[in-house]
Amino acid sequence: MNNQTRLGVGAFISLLLPAAAVYIWRETWWPLVLFVGWTVASAALYVLADRRNIREQNARMLEHARESAIRTLSHHRHDWMNDLQILYGYLRLKKPDKAVEIVDRIRERMENDSKISGLGSAELSTFLLSFRTLCDHVRLDFKVADGLQLDRMPFQMEKLTPVLIGIINSVRYRAVSPASGENLLHVTLFPNQGSLCLELVFEGELAAGNSLADDMKKLVDGLGQLKEEELGGIREGPSRRLLVTFPLTA
Repeated sequence: MNNQTRLGVGAFISLLLPAAAVYIWRETWWPLVLFVGWTVASAALYVLADRRNIREQNARMLEHARESAIRTLSHHRHDWMNDLQILYGYLRLKKPDKAVEIVDRIRERMENDSKISGLGSAELSTFLLSFRTLCDHVRLDFKVADGLQLDRMPFQMEKLTPVLIGIINSVRYRAVSPASGENLLHVTLFPNQGSLCLELVFEGELAAGNSLADDMKKLVDGLGQLKEEELGGIREGPSRRLLVTFPLTA
């Protein structure tokens, strides 16, 4: 029982006293006045406490959002520093070809982050850009087709966004921390022949992996279709490919 519920129960119980006075001295007028005044005061205190509770919850949510943003920026800064150090090393060694490769990699990542930011779903973009702060045992490589904006598609975003996040989390929660190397989750979101497609290729080890497809089918039930296949030759160890297709209606 939370504080707000306890307060409500306490306010209700406190009304028993003036209610009893009304019953005992029902021939006089003052118990009724007491009961009405007590009820109004209890209701006012409950409303004030409820507003205070809402303000505190909003403050906690805002603080959590700020901390998440700081962690995300810290991870991106770390990546930038690594790339800049490598770039500086190649320039010092007078290897311009290698330096150009690093610059191209930085440019590609910037363009991809820009596409993710412009997906048209703030919740999904925030989840993807801050994934590294949420999960340290899976590296997410998320690619977006050029010009893809989900909010301009004939689909209900309030249904699509939690499904897309849930699909990625289904893999994330099952991924086992590797003794060496890393788990890789390659995700591509793209339109194809009147449908929105989400392709996932996971390279690594999953716990309870046999139930992954079943859980995903439950997530997309009524919205899309799921296909799964085993892959080989990507790298040493198991690899799986899943393709989720969401038909789009005009």
